[in-house]
Amino acid sequence: MNVVGDIRAGLATAHKDWGWFMALGIALVVLGILAIVYESSATLASITALGIIILIAGIAQIVAVFQSRNAGHIILYLLFGALEIFVGFSLIRYPLAGTLTVTLLLSVYLVFAGIFRFVYALWAQFPQYGWAVFSGIISVILGVLLWMQWPFSALWFIGFAVGLSFIFAGIAWCGFAMKLRALPA
Repeated sequence: MNVVGDIRAGLATAHKDWGWFMALGIALVVLGILAIVYESSATLASITALGIIILIAGIAQIVAVFQSRNAGHIILYLLFGALEIFVGFSLIRYPLAGTLTVTLLLSVYLVFAGIFRFVYALWAQFPQYGWAVFSGIISVILGVLLWMQWPFSALWFIGFAVGLSFIFAGIAWCGFAMKLRALPA
């Protein structure tokens, strides 16, 4: 097996299709901007999509239990599948309540994850640990600010975060496309 030849062939194919990667990047940037502009709608759409994913996971969990009857702990798996179906359906049916709950949980997560990152970085003092300390401080500040503005922050935060994520992913894809374009044919 010629690994170098496979990599070159893959890069040659990607070089020919660099425009598709650029189109993906541009589409993600546009979607990200739209998600930020219409952050309330993007927030509700994101929570609804999360609900659909959890609902499908719950259905798959129940189906898997019935297909593997002798796997043990069937009741536990059935209960977990039922919980996923309930949570997924609730997020779909009541996206505003789901948005409030998810935003509150995110704020708590940011505070505790930031504290943990801060303390661990100071304790371990690995190379460049100052960045982890800084990251922990920023996480705590964001979590506190999100919590202080709750429930109003629930209307915009998730849509804003999704939009920002799309924009950065789109920029990364555009950069990748430009690198592919610059490769020799």
